Amino acid sequence: MEQNGACMNTPLLLLQHSSPVPPYEQIRLQICTLIASGQLLAGDRLPSVRQLARDLGVAPNTVVRAYNELEREGWVVTSTRRSVSVAPHPPISTQEGRRQKLEQAVSQFLVVVHQLGASTEEVQDEIDRQIGMTSKRLLHNNGELTR
Repeated sequence: MEQNGACMNTPLLLLQHSSPVPPYEQIRLQICTLIASGQLLAGDRLPSVRQLARDLGVAPNTVVRAYNELEREGWVVTSTRRSVSVAPHPPISTQEGRRQKLEQAVSQFLVVVHQLGASTEEVQDEIDRQIGMTSKRLLHNNGELTR
C-alpha cells in the first residue's frame, strides 16, 4: 500500500484461507481497521485490484467486491483513473454500529476457536501477544518511523 506517495515494504493484509470469513470480507475488515487506526490516512492509495489479488493469491473479483463495499460504506473513493484511495472523511461508527460489528467479529472468532479446539488459555495468550504486537506497531507508526 502507498502512504504519502511511497510504497510500504511490509504486507499489511493477510488472509486466513481456513477462516469461515470470506476473503473479500477479510480484506474489507482489515482495510477498515487500518483506516480507523490511522495506519492508512485520507488520500493514501490502495494497491490496484490486480496487484492486491496477486499479493493475496485471490481472484481479482474478490478484491473488486471488497473495494466496492468499502466505497459503498464511505471508507474509500475511486478516481476516474480507477485508483482507489482512502476517503477524505471516513465514516465514524455509531455506538450501536460498533456494538453490532464487535458482536459479529467475536462470533466469527469463536467459530474459528472452536474449529481449532483451542483452550481458553491458548486464546488469551494469543490475544495478549497480538495486542502487544499491535501496540508496538502503532507506537512505531506514530513515531513516523515507517513513513
